[in-house]
Amino acid sequence: MSLKGFFGLFKRKSYVKQLDQLFNDVMSDVRIYAQRQDYKGAVITSFQGFADIASQLLNLTRAIYETGREFGMKVAEKANVSKEVVDEYLTSFEIARYTDREITYDEYEEAMQRLDICFRGMREQGIVAIEQERTKGKGKGKGKAKAKAKAKEKVKAPAKKRRKPVRRPQR
Repeated sequence: MSLKGFFGLFKRKSYVKQLDQLFNDVMSDVRIYAQRQDYKGAVITSFQGFADIASQLLNLTRAIYETGREFGMKVAEKANVSKEVVDEYLTSFEIARYTDREITYDEYEEAMQRLDICFRGMREQGIVAIEQERTKGKGKGKGKAKAKAKAKEKVKAPAKKRRKPVRRPQR
């Protein structure tokens, strides 16, 4: 394995660790609600984490006018996750968020299983995105040549002459 390949592998592993940390942070927040037996709050918090992770991994942001369902379907499409799974998760979220009905432990568990499937899909897409970023400039060296040319332009730019301040006599 070349040195370049080794550092690429190292970068990927560190990125995977960051992704796993994101997932763990979201799930620890959800578990806090679950320990209090507030399953409704846990499902709502899980959707907030779902949206945050989707925006970080997949570069998707939820528009102000966009419903949670519309955003979830965009995530499903981009992350190659089954739309049925996302739909079932979003239904759990909508029941928790928009109705007065309490969420049972079993409903909470089902929602978390679906969320886990969504997270795995987003994680895989995030890793694929990093791989594409890493290999993007490898073509025929055009990307590196452009970067070097821009760097030279910055160096060659003439320095502006600094004017001396003009002192005016006081009256």
